[in-house]
Amino acid sequence: MTIRSIILRLILTITPLFPYSLHAEAIPNPIFSNGAVLQRDQPIPIWGTAQDGEKVTVDFNGQKQSTTATNGKWKVNFQPMQAGGPFTMTITSNHVVTLNNLLIGDVWLCSGQSNMHFQMKSVENAKQEIAGMNHPKVRYFTVKHQFGQQPTDQVAGTWKPVSPSTAADCSAVACYFGTALNQHLDIPIGLIISSVGGTRIESWMRQETLAKTGESLALIKKWSEISPTEFTRIGGEYSAFQHQRDHVHPNAVREARAQGKPIPPPPLQPKTRCHDCPSALHNGMIAPLIPYAIRGTIWYQGESNAGQPKPYQKLLPAMIHDWRTAWGTNLPFLFVQIAPHRSIHPSFREAQHLIWQNTPNTAIVVTTDVGNMANIHPTQKRPVGERLALAARTLSYGETIVSSGPLFQQIKIVKNRAVITFSNVGAGLLAKNGDLKGFTIAGDDGKFLPAHATIQDNSVIVTSDKVPRPTAVRYNWSIIPEGNLFNRVNLPAAPFRSDGPMPQDS
Repeated sequence: MTIRSIILRLILTITPLFPYSLHAEAIPNPIFSNGAVLQRDQPIPIWGTAQDGEKVTVDFNGQKQSTTATNGKWKVNFQPMQAGGPFTMTITSNHVVTLNNLLIGDVWLCSGQSNMHFQMKSVENAKQEIAGMNHPKVRYFTVKHQFGQQPTDQVAGTWKPVSPSTAADCSAVACYFGTALNQHLDIPIGLIISSVGGTRIESWMRQETLAKTGESLALIKKWSEISPTEFTRIGGEYSAFQHQRDHVHPNAVREARAQGKPIPPPPLQPKTRCHDCPSALHNGMIAPLIPYAIRGTIWYQGESNAGQPKPYQKLLPAMIHDWRTAWGTNLPFLFVQIAPHRSIHPSFREAQHLIWQNTPNTAIVVTTDVGNMANIHPTQKRPVGERLALAARTLSYGETIVSSGPLFQQIKIVKNRAVITFSNVGAGLLAKNGDLKGFTIAGDDGKFLPAHATIQDNSVIVTSDKVPRPTAVRYNWSIIPEGNLFNRVNLPAAPFRSDGPMPQDS
């Protein structure tokens, strides 16, 4: 198959999908399908397409709502319901659509780039992990990749239960998050996974929101000059590259090795990608989900923006506000601090920490202990998902538990010692697997040197023979942090520096 034929075959994958536009009868949006999980304790909107003037009646769990289609669309709202199921929904118009095996529980939107998209089949000990994934009341809906210059209201995907036969293709972070919540809360959990690898945050918010930040104006201008035809061509070209990269080339490599022939070179990635287009993923993969009722959001993104920590401090809060405005509610927003990698400067992790400190109703998950210097996609995803679940239990479910590691609170200089106190210590501090590591100390000259650190009650005492009059301390302030400070519920301390945020150009 030639590149040209592949482009023609795949070009529709980045255009809006309207599978029911020619039908006169009432059809629910594809996100309402067999096996779906609907949000408990909130009004439940159900919507779809129909011919103008057609009466649509929806019967679900003892409630019945009717409406009349206008402009080819219909929507009804059910009163809040308690967790439970399975239930059946019937949608009656000129014919009857029946949706089976529906559950009511908590639904979480799981979004971001490749580390959110990272699937269970690639995690550490994948075979054993997948074999243990038997959670019929945890279900996931993976949104098919779709980019758009304008918002679409159609989405493609199917609901699947988490089981040994289906878990391999589920986002690993989402899977571990959802199963941990299900096991603790004993209610159904729905996971809407809308993630695309290699994407910048600018693609995930509405363009008007992005423009108001004053950031990425050149990016906005560049893509505003691209015609719809050219946009479709760019998307088709990248889809063809993906097909070559993920299917054609691996097969060619296997055949070459089997025949003892030279390994063929990998396909070249196109220089221009719809991944970088402002709003393209909001239009294609967030807009069609609104107003599906959800409990909150988990977010793992930032690798593609890691070189701009200062702008990110504007962009992520803007996106959070954008999504909350779109859903009309103050959604809990849980996000992952980027794991260590040789390309990630500590100033980006600090930027994420500052975003958490300054953005209400958010939580951050520290991952300094599960990174990989050489692989930006670390395979240890269980700790990430389970820590997100702990954060949700505090932020969204109101539990009084220790849900994060130690957080820097205060520095006090006592002669030649720096005494660091922390919050979130729980039952106490712990140096995991040996002596305490990861601390540096500086005096008036501002030169940070390796330090000796010991735990004393709920504090850490930091000293150095070479720094008789310390003024500042840093912990895990490095590209590849090696610190091992935890609390006794096995959660890592957040990186910090007592000398204040680093300038943007540092």
